[in-house]
Amino acid sequence: MEIKLQLADLYLGNIDAKHELLSNSEDERARFRDSFFMPENIILSDYLKGQKYFVTGLKGTGKTALLRFIAIKAENELNAETSFILFKSEIKEQDRKDFSKAASTVVTNNNSNSVDGLDNMDYEDVWRWFLHRHIVEIIENRNIQVFEDDRQWRRYAACVKAPNLGDEESGIKKLFPKLKRGNVEVNAGLDGVSGTLGLEFDWEDSGQTKVKFNSIVKQADTLFERLTPANGQLFVFLDELELTLGVSKQYARDKRLIRDLIIAIHSFNIICRRKNFNVKFISAIRSEVLTAVESTGKEINKIISDFGTPVIWHQSGGNLSNHPILQIIIKRIAASEKFYKMNVEDSNEAIWNRYFPDYIQRESAPTYILHLTWYRPRDVIRLLNLAKTQHPSSTKFSHQVFDDIGKSYSTESWTELSEELRAIYNEEEIAGIKRIFYGIKNPFYFNDFKQHVENIREMYSNVETLIEKHKLGEILSNVYRVGLIGNTGEKVRFAHRGDDEILLEKQMMVHRALWASLSVEHNSKRRRR
Repeated sequence: MEIKLQLADLYLGNIDAKHELLSNSEDERARFRDSFFMPENIILSDYLKGQKYFVTGLKGTGKTALLRFIAIKAENELNAETSFILFKSEIKEQDRKDFSKAASTVVTNNNSNSVDGLDNMDYEDVWRWFLHRHIVEIIENRNIQVFEDDRQWRRYAACVKAPNLGDEESGIKKLFPKLKRGNVEVNAGLDGVSGTLGLEFDWEDSGQTKVKFNSIVKQADTLFERLTPANGQLFVFLDELELTLGVSKQYARDKRLIRDLIIAIHSFNIICRRKNFNVKFISAIRSEVLTAVESTGKEINKIISDFGTPVIWHQSGGNLSNHPILQIIIKRIAASEKFYKMNVEDSNEAIWNRYFPDYIQRESAPTYILHLTWYRPRDVIRLLNLAKTQHPSSTKFSHQVFDDIGKSYSTESWTELSEELRAIYNEEEIAGIKRIFYGIKNPFYFNDFKQHVENIREMYSNVETLIEKHKLGEILSNVYRVGLIGNTGEKVRFAHRGDDEILLEKQMMVHRALWASLSVEHNSKRRRR
């Protein structure tokens, strides 16, 4: 008799990969490692060697999981130390204001004729010092020998630790100096230490307590390049580089913060490769954030193109049942069965057939599941975890199970897409977007859509606000990029299938997963333009 786990016993992962390693126990790490499926276009050795250091992709494509997997590999195979910095979670609004104040004082100091405003903000010095401080703190607190502990290291560490810091207990602020008019106050007693180590500071006062911030950053840069590498290795991962279009000034500031962090990461990695230092900075960036950041000047697209890789889950031809997204499901179920010491030698096909029916809604199970997703790991995890939650004692993802979770999955999928739209639209505009697709007849042409919007714009104020600020073609293009709609007809086209731009002159449709939450109606016959 075949032994099967109940759905409640399956390890399917979390929507956010960082929650899969909360305790970072050996069991957690082993299960995560065993269940991880590497995207085919990612070459792991490029990241372990420092030849690549950016990972890009839409939300939910598995960027965070990839960073966590690289970290585990670096620890296990290179005996490296790892550290994570989370832009969204750890760098709070007040911290970003402090960054902005620091950048403002540096800009003003560098150019006394500059005009105040966000266009002049440059955060490169602030980020470089932040990363210098992080290197010193990790190496000293963990007592690892990434560099030789010689006079050059002591000079570098003394320079980086010279400025007085903010509130030592408040997370990111423990790495951030107090700045006033472009100057930082230095620690008492530094004068004697700096004399012994041969450090020279451009003092701004007779009491030798204040130093220009940009000069101390440049000195840290110079001293960093003089270090001698040792055998220890350090990998620093920077994640959650996200944008939300709320207050326009905050949005503009955060775009520049992320832009200059990308440049700082690139600069450090170039130096470390040139000097054979065993320090690597690796970052994940959402595609829509990258698009927004590229509009702020400083051509970062060349950096990302040369030193980054997009996470892609496309399949070019072949059997649909071998699609990478489905392989993720199989690998996670296999890891669960391995954990319970069951069926460890079974083939992928045997594992799949044990938990899935042949057909769902008159489609093959692989086709049905893929068409309910945007070819992203997060979608599959959400779908199957809902099944697991609502039918914990079932032993199969049956037709009935999928019917029962349809509305919940649709609602959660809309919530996910609306979060992606926040990089472009504010809350009222997103509510307007939901309203203009609510109850729409599917499929539709541009003129159908235009007429639908005209029919309801006077009924709903958020639709009126949206249409006053944004053209319909622009809205359709943006919602296409995040996967809300695609082209249909002779050829089905969606952004997640590799078709980058919508064809507005062709027939369009709302993604199947959203039909329930948006109460989409269906045309019984193909309509004319």
